[in-house]
Amino acid sequence: MIDKTDISVISGSGGNGNISGRREKYVPKGGPDGGDGGDGGSVILRANRNINTLVEFHYRRRFEAPSGGPGLPALKHGANGKNVVVSVPVGTQIHELAEDGSPGAVLFDLDDHGREVIVASGGSGGRGNASYANSVNQFPMLAEAGEAGEERAIRLELKLIADVGLVGLPNAGKSSLLRAVSAAKPKVASYPFTTLEPVLGVVEHRGSEFLMVDIPGLIEGAHEGVGLGHDFLRHIERTRVLIHVIDASLDDPLADSDQIEREMAMFDERLSQKTRVVVLNKMDIAEAEEKADELEKALRARGLKVIRTSAAARTGLTKLLDLVVLVLEREDPAGETPPTLAERLAGNPRKKTIRKVPKAPVLGEVQIIRPTPVNRRSSVTVKDGVFVIESKKAARMATMVDPENWEAKSQFYGHLRRLGIVQKLEDLGIKTGDTVQLGDTEWEWT
Repeated sequence: MIDKTDISVISGSGGNGNISGRREKYVPKGGPDGGDGGDGGSVILRANRNINTLVEFHYRRRFEAPSGGPGLPALKHGANGKNVVVSVPVGTQIHELAEDGSPGAVLFDLDDHGREVIVASGGSGGRGNASYANSVNQFPMLAEAGEAGEERAIRLELKLIADVGLVGLPNAGKSSLLRAVSAAKPKVASYPFTTLEPVLGVVEHRGSEFLMVDIPGLIEGAHEGVGLGHDFLRHIERTRVLIHVIDASLDDPLADSDQIEREMAMFDERLSQKTRVVVLNKMDIAEAEEKADELEKALRARGLKVIRTSAAARTGLTKLLDLVVLVLEREDPAGETPPTLAERLAGNPRKKTIRKVPKAPVLGEVQIIRPTPVNRRSSVTVKDGVFVIESKKAARMATMVDPENWEAKSQFYGHLRRLGIVQKLEDLGIKTGDTVQLGDTEWEWT
């Protein structure tokens, strides 16, 4: 299972505004009619319950949305770039990557089906010259370039969301148990570490349905990452109930059980607080039968629920699933009062899914991951004799100014004065011949 990957997301830039004038027969002095540019497309991640791995991102790591179209004459608005929607498994967490490639804190957690987040927001389109017309300047030669899109590197990390998690030592019989109670087909063999990745299965029992995940066998040191312990343990963080499967035929099954409990507690203390059911498995083996009474007594003394099963012989499974259904119903996150097992058996009611059904996102409530806010006010500094203007608004306009058009340059100068930039330049002692830099544009001050 691929459950961690790094990708690049790039949103589309906004389209440039248009500079044009109305030109029609019998309208010799038409006004400005340059349309606005279209907005760039955004990159959106959306949780999908039908996906349970990040394998798609192993082959494609770059997602780019198209840019908006430029504005057109006759006040025609440029086409907006289409959003790129990327489906990810439910339970995917999003981290922003630092320059050294290390992941930061969790920015967003897609923990419900249909939940989505904008990870790269498209740039807004630039305004055409019609937007700058006023009573003083009736034909502006100014327009605005489209806002640049965002580019960011993010890490996707999947933490499976399941109702029940199977934990235990390698070769305890977890995979056999999952095969016996669901339609999942994990690999089963008589040697340890047969299961190398988490396996999900849907269990239907007594009119109820729940999701069960088989976690690969844990070994000593798993909380420190030994045997890929970190990769496995984080998949049980979101389970509601744990089934601790013990091979009762081993020499000291109680000590083995304690080892697993210690590893989970040392990885995350909250795992020790989860409701758990202990399964004494492989009861079809004589050695297991001999130790079962004493082992069950010791475990029940700790307040644990104990069930004896044999996944191979298919015994004890009904009793186990009855108990799991009752435990899940008591912890139903929807807060509903479900029918009892007896009521369900008597009335044969409609199938009940124990898992909470997530609500679809409401339009307008989609979260947006935004970069660290910057100071939007303009500033002027002098670096190596060059007067550097910091103003995103003015920089977008500067790229659209025709350097050969005196009227356009004059109008742009007036715009800089209204923004207070000319005054700042004069306060810093700018004089004719000095170099001015604004975004990607440079010119000689006159």
